[in-house]
Amino acid sequence: MRQAKTISSGVSALATRQLEDYDARLPGMMFAEGTVMSVAEGYALQAAVAELRCRRGEKIIGYKVGCTAPKVRAQLGIDHCITGRIYDSERHSSGTTLSRGKYASLAIEGELALELAREPSPGDFIEDMIPTCVARIIPVIELHHFVMRGEQPSAGEVIANNAIHAGIVTGRGVMVEQVQVVGTEPRLAIYEDDQLLEACAGLSLIQTIGSSLQWLTEMVHERGEKLNAGQIILTGSIPSLIPMEADCRLRVEAPPFGSVKATIVA
Repeated sequence: MRQAKTISSGVSALATRQLEDYDARLPGMMFAEGTVMSVAEGYALQAAVAELRCRRGEKIIGYKVGCTAPKVRAQLGIDHCITGRIYDSERHSSGTTLSRGKYASLAIEGELALELAREPSPGDFIEDMIPTCVARIIPVIELHHFVMRGEQPSAGEVIANNAIHAGIVTGRGVMVEQVQVVGTEPRLAIYEDDQLLEACAGLSLIQTIGSSLQWLTEMVHERGEKLNAGQIILTGSIPSLIPMEADCRLRVEAPPFGSVKATIVA
């Protein structure tokens, strides 16, 4: 067995290495060399990489919440929620064409995102409805570098790799005041070349929005940050993480919130 290397100092040097590997589409190569990280160390490295990316001109436009559902937790070997940062350089509009060659083992999730109208407050989470701090609900295709290089599944590795986030494709979405949820059954379905891959329906979609946003609000407060108006928050996938191994047309239908589509090529 390889001797584990742990972080004690030199986070800046590790962040430089991590970002270089990410840019080369070889994310997290240090974990193939025996590096092991705790959850706290993973978040420290994620933050250090974020600082480097912002220095070179990228902008953080929001956050993702991951590992919210049993299917994805089982795939990644994690039993709790995690978070990562979303960058403007990796946001794409519905209808875009993406090359698998730009990703390390591309995989996707279909889920709902939200756009904040203001910073969330405790009163937003009293009821199991869409929090009043939410301005818009947006169907998204989340993109991932679906690689795990360590000998064992590790939350620290996934978090250090920005929760394996590699970008988003966003639909137009619907302003909250324009949609009627009560008396309807929200649904989310993922299609590949018009073939249904996975689907879910019911109030669990709405409840995930509230629970994920509440957890994220508490998480960022603990590290001295806050959520702001205009930020995009990915609330987590109920269906599983789906590898993209062939050219295809992807579509996520999420009535009453709209749809989003993308084309995947070699």
